[in-house]
Amino acid sequence: MLNRKYLNLFCVSFLILFLELLLIRLLSTEIRIFAYLSNILLIAIFVGTGIGMLIKRTVPIYVSAVTLFALEAILSMRYIVRLPNVEFKIFTGVTELLAPLSNSYIWLQSETYSKSGIIIGLALALFIIALVSFLFIPLGQYLGDIFTKGKKPILLYSIDIIAALFGMWVFQFFSVFGFSPYFGLFLCQIILVLLANTNYSKILTLVALFASLVLLLPKEAYQPYEKPVTFWSPYQKLTLSLVKNLKSYQAGGWYLEVNNVGYMGLLDLSNKDYGKRENDIKTAFGQNLTDLNFANQYTLPYKIRPNAENVLIIGGGGGNDAAAALRSGVQSVDIAEIDPTIAAIGKKYHPEKPYSSEKVNLTVNDGRAYIERTNKKYDIIIMSLADSHTTSSSLSNVQLDNYLYTKESLTKARERLTDSGVLFLTFEVTRPWIGGRIQETLRQAFGAKPDIVEVRSDGIFGWGGIMFIEPKAGGSIKPTVKDPKLVSFLDKNARDYSGLAPNILTDNWPYIYLDKPRIPILHLLVAVISLAGLLLFKSRQKVMKKINIPFFLLGVGFMLFEIQNISKSALIFGNTWVTNLFIISGVLIFILAANLATIKRLMGEKQAFVFLFITLLAQIIIPLNAFNTLPFWPKVVSSVLFLTLPHFFSGVIFASLFAKDKERGTLFGSNLIGSALGGFLAISSYLFGISALLYITLFAYTAGFALAVKKYKL
Repeated sequence: MLNRKYLNLFCVSFLILFLELLLIRLLSTEIRIFAYLSNILLIAIFVGTGIGMLIKRTVPIYVSAVTLFALEAILSMRYIVRLPNVEFKIFTGVTELLAPLSNSYIWLQSETYSKSGIIIGLALALFIIALVSFLFIPLGQYLGDIFTKGKKPILLYSIDIIAALFGMWVFQFFSVFGFSPYFGLFLCQIILVLLANTNYSKILTLVALFASLVLLLPKEAYQPYEKPVTFWSPYQKLTLSLVKNLKSYQAGGWYLEVNNVGYMGLLDLSNKDYGKRENDIKTAFGQNLTDLNFANQYTLPYKIRPNAENVLIIGGGGGNDAAAALRSGVQSVDIAEIDPTIAAIGKKYHPEKPYSSEKVNLTVNDGRAYIERTNKKYDIIIMSLADSHTTSSSLSNVQLDNYLYTKESLTKARERLTDSGVLFLTFEVTRPWIGGRIQETLRQAFGAKPDIVEVRSDGIFGWGGIMFIEPKAGGSIKPTVKDPKLVSFLDKNARDYSGLAPNILTDNWPYIYLDKPRIPILHLLVAVISLAGLLLFKSRQKVMKKINIPFFLLGVGFMLFEIQNISKSALIFGNTWVTNLFIISGVLIFILAANLATIKRLMGEKQAFVFLFITLLAQIIIPLNAFNTLPFWPKVVSSVLFLTLPHFFSGVIFASLFAKDKERGTLFGSNLIGSALGGFLAISSYLFGISALLYITLFAYTAGFALAVKKYKL
């Protein structure tokens, strides 16, 4: 009987963590507004799980199975709704409806303002958020009951942590090996069947399982030549298809969508292919052929800075930049591409096969991390359209590429240039303030205003973009350019965004897509409405147990510290899935160590709080770049200990108090609700910067422990 109880505990704890990551990944992909609504799905999951532990009424496990099927059905809907002044795809079109309300730029969305569209979008988004919370209520109740009825609280809590750790690693296994999240949802339905403890629940969970099987049944497999093919990378959904409906002068190849919107082409820009299109190009652009000679954004850097021997490409993508470097005669091309699946697609499908060349060294890594770790000097560094469509972690407001464009990153890039080296940063400047922010950040990093040129070719060489040009020596690049026609092109297409951004990008405020330091309206609206709903639910005393305030505040502190910890870890180890996996694993392992220390009585609650306060204070005082002077492995060990040690001491406090109180389900639920509030408070980093979260963390832990001392007479 005991073994069955532990097995059930392991299964439900595994399911909560695995399903949490799965839904965040899937909903943020298919309904992209959730990739911009910082942590809202994570918060919804914490709220649902916490309510499950606090609710007095029994909510059977089949509710989770039916709700999960409902979410699967929502993601499968492709119906178009047409109303006056607004047209959208139901549920998946929520992003388009809410995009005009966002202060941050949302890629490739219509911004036609519609009051009715915004109201509908908010209603649909809140419905999905509520559905996600509702899904986790039975799971939270199931887990809370085990905690409350169990006689060995710290052992039960340790099994919960081990199962969560296992769930996270299984999720990453799914991601790395490209399994569809929809397959993961089906596995979750199987676990729900195993957890059902009555015949009625078993029947309904089985019905939901078979309904999901029909709904998620894999469609016929196609090769990209026939129909688009979907790949799931560790970060995002990638859809590859042949470029179609071209004008006769435009480049052919492959078209790659990321999270259902256009992202890049894998284009055949070889001299041979250009020759086939040359007559059509002359017919269409006969009077502008001189300018067209410089309108290839991939080869322009090698005309501005000829005879480059060593080139670094940050954000190599499918291979267009690498192919251009090889065509321009570069002998050594180093490439950093964060997404391994995009790199693999480039290797297999790019028409020119640049990644097969012996001159190309492809590294799958975060661009910022590569710049930090290499000691090599480059004649040219290219930052090539690393425009992010996804967040780096469910615990972070930061998107994949944000830290690449900060002052600290660009200063380090300058150090990696030879004395005659040049940085070429290409970006799709969709808002003047985005251009102004990049321009001013570059000016402060390099000490001189960059040359800026718009490079377009109507698809002859791809989409083009805005190119920011910064020589290491400072000043304009034009005096070093020997071709007067090229200088004329640079002058004719010059752009200037001076004075259009109120602040620059830094490691403390890296939000490139937010117009200025502020709490975005959309985030604030969703947060306020969601909190109001939670408070309304909580006010019903007949339904909900009373929240334990000390554990609630400990949850606030834990979540805030973890969010800023993930962001800071990215600066040392890179903004990759590997960083997130090992940092979060480290946190869970430190919690297990805290459980052991509690069992062995190695430390009391008051001692643990003193060390917690000191280690948090050290996080505020000691700058993170202090670790960058150390060799690699000492840097790894010392920085991980520095960033994660507070979790050990907070874990000792949590485990010690957890063992003292018989209402352990209520304690855990209160902690989760507090963590949800911490997630809401994390949006303050948009206004005050990431470092501000540490001060709120310190306050929450101090207040929580002070109340615990009084309540538990420590």
